Amino acid sequence: MAILEKLTGDYMKRILFFLFFLVFTQSWITAQTPPSCGADLYREWYAQQYPELNEQAKEMQEAMAEWALHYTESIHPRTLITIPVVVHVVYQNGVQNISQEQIESQLDVLNADYRATNSNLNIVPPFFQPLIADVEIEFCLAARDPEGKYTTGITRHFTNKDNIGLDTDVHYTATGGADTWDPLHYLNIWVADMGDNVVGRATFPGEAPPAEDGVVIDPRYFGTTGLAAGSEPYHLGRTTVHEIGHYFNLLHPWGSGLPSCDGDDEVEDTPLTSNNYLQECPSTLQASCGSLDMYTNYMYYTNDPCLAQFTPGQKVRILATLAGPRAALTNSTGCQPSGTDPGNYPVFKLLIQPNPSPGQLVFECKGKEGKSGLLQIWDPIGRLLYETAISTNQPYTWEAPATWADGVYFVQAEVEEEVVVRRFVLRK
Repeated sequence: MAILEKLTGDYMKRILFFLFFLVFTQSWITAQTPPSCGADLYREWYAQQYPELNEQAKEMQEAMAEWALHYTESIHPRTLITIPVVVHVVYQNGVQNISQEQIESQLDVLNADYRATNSNLNIVPPFFQPLIADVEIEFCLAARDPEGKYTTGITRHFTNKDNIGLDTDVHYTATGGADTWDPLHYLNIWVADMGDNVVGRATFPGEAPPAEDGVVIDPRYFGTTGLAAGSEPYHLGRTTVHEIGHYFNLLHPWGSGLPSCDGDDEVEDTPLTSNNYLQECPSTLQASCGSLDMYTNYMYYTNDPCLAQFTPGQKVRILATLAGPRAALTNSTGCQPSGTDPGNYPVFKLLIQPNPSPGQLVFECKGKEGKSGLLQIWDPIGRLLYETAISTNQPYTWEAPATWADGVYFVQAEVEEEVVVRRFVLRK
């Protein structure tokens, strides 16, 4: 009975989620046809799904507002904060299984934008130039995992679920996603398909269960290289900059919901606005609500090339978050080398013999001794045809099914977050 109740509860949770998603987004998506941020949508859903967290989140917001009200650098001396990041790549095919280069390109963007060293600061209108803030936060791919072991800061998980980034399943290995790392000491980012209407989403402090706390970004909008390079106008990594802003408690400049002069982001130096500048890149000054619009602010929906700044007020709001509910990030050891760096291990390789092959092949993963992983075979259009467990340094003999056509196939081997992709030719 207990198991049945749990299954029924999980099933109802998913039904309620999708009903809420469909009903709430019907007008939202109609009003915003291009893909945009889903943080407000999920914030409302979490508030309804987990009412027990609402009071806790409210108290956190009050405490952060009080801290920000009394903030001065003389009272709270500033030191550079480095945030450890773990990127969970949840993919259905080889295209979504983005490269380490693409992941590192996103870290480069984060470190430039949060330190105000980005190359496009000149696009900020002169009126707002004095309001460019160095947030004094940097980001690193985690060098040690929660158990203190060496890591690349990247995990990779195959899923068979469409648009899993829209579903809370993305946060759990058991449901086709990837389990969160200790959310107090790591910023968890899930890179997973989010369909056509959402580029990313994030959880606000204290408003979601710890296992779901973090940021979700579609692989098309993560970083600046690889898959992201062809995703204009969101091809410069600013989607993740924006969503991490929400993770640090920044609102859209118009507040929650659709833009209106009645909304506010609770930051004094970001003017009121009734325009989100979705898929726009203004070349002249813009105004609404009786003042100029700061459309170059990262928390707008402006095209990536036209986003360039946080403000001092937003910086204080972020610091209040790091002094409150996300304080443990500031003393995390996730960026420190573990002492188990596998630099002396053999380079990870995948050997295929013979190639081309008449049908029988031998695969062998060369690398750290005694490790196990996953071997997958894909066709040229990204369909997974075969997968099996594989151990390092142990040849694996495989026979191609007689029904497989001659041609090119792709083999991917993944062992402890290291991934190699090679191709073979089947010629019977």
